[in-house]
Amino acid sequence: MDRKEFLRRVLIIDLLAIATLLSIYLVVVLRGFLLDLLISTIFAIVLHPIVSFMVRHKIRRSIAVVVVVIVGLATLTELVYVFTKPLYSAAFTFAHQLPSLVAQAQSGKGQLGSLITRFHIESFVSTNVSKITSAAGNVTGTLLSATRTFLTGLTGVITIALLSVFILLEGPRVVHSTLGLLPKQNKELLYRILERSEKAVAGYVFGNLATSVIAGIVVGATLAILGVPFALLLSLWVAIVDLLPLVGGLLAGIPTVFIAFLHSPIAGVVTLIVFLTYQQIENHILNPVVMARTVKLNPLWILISVLVGTDLAGFTGALIGIPVAAMIQVTSQELWHRYSPSRDVRAPDEIDGDDQIPNVTEPQ
Repeated sequence: MDRKEFLRRVLIIDLLAIATLLSIYLVVVLRGFLLDLLISTIFAIVLHPIVSFMVRHKIRRSIAVVVVVIVGLATLTELVYVFTKPLYSAAFTFAHQLPSLVAQAQSGKGQLGSLITRFHIESFVSTNVSKITSAAGNVTGTLLSATRTFLTGLTGVITIALLSVFILLEGPRVVHSTLGLLPKQNKELLYRILERSEKAVAGYVFGNLATSVIAGIVVGATLAILGVPFALLLSLWVAIVDLLPLVGGLLAGIPTVFIAFLHSPIAGVVTLIVFLTYQQIENHILNPVVMARTVKLNPLWILISVLVGTDLAGFTGALIGIPVAAMIQVTSQELWHRYSPSRDVRAPDEIDGDDQIPNVTEPQ
């Protein structure tokens, strides 16, 4: 190897190392934006079949995207309002009533006073009454802090919604232009990856959403029949937390059953039985059907994806961990079957026929 060739290779290696370091630095710096972009992409993938259905029925794509996003945001806003209003009202009322409740408790009057007398904790209340009363004054500050957190979260939701709109509007055009620049074999490979990823992500999200809605309806109906207060709020809690894979049912059930027990022991026992019965049906019948027909992930891979997503982005990361893992698996399978030595061995769910790429038309 002559000196010129050696220097050229060293320069290429240095440039690759610099590019890798810059990429890692950009990923760290833009981590929040990249997470929002990833969530927006998943939302766009989920909503794309609905938009495509409307486009096939002679509705302009721009109008279809706006309608779908507005309906989605309106639904999310309504859920947030229904979920937070009872909590805010109860906390605000409790903050104003706490001084009088403490005064009644000291004199042994009222429900709180009778509980204190029953459990013989009068001395504890007398010693810590100043701390309890001062805590009432801090509730307002806590509510203001929660309001600021809510507004920050609302800003994030709006950002994700706008990104989803632009991905839905421009995504098909970008895909069409990219496919047009690729050779035929690479075009077919990319199309299969996109098609299978869309089916896996959309199927999992809709399936997981359906099982969570069923859980909320079953638990909410049970609580309403038993006369447990805040039945609607608890049903929404169960539906939202049940979206979490693996541990969602447990996290949703503990406070729900506990509140039912506070209402009455019979209500607690019945709620516990109903919850455990539904969880068995969901874990052994509904979820396996969803996983088998959509993401086709190994249970260990599911657990790893959920844990990694939770560590990176908390609750949101846990929700998107499985869809991202499904896309990674689809891409890996297609690349393996495309470039492995035994390329005649086909993936079990690979597209049938002569592998001709469908006509990807320019979006309307």
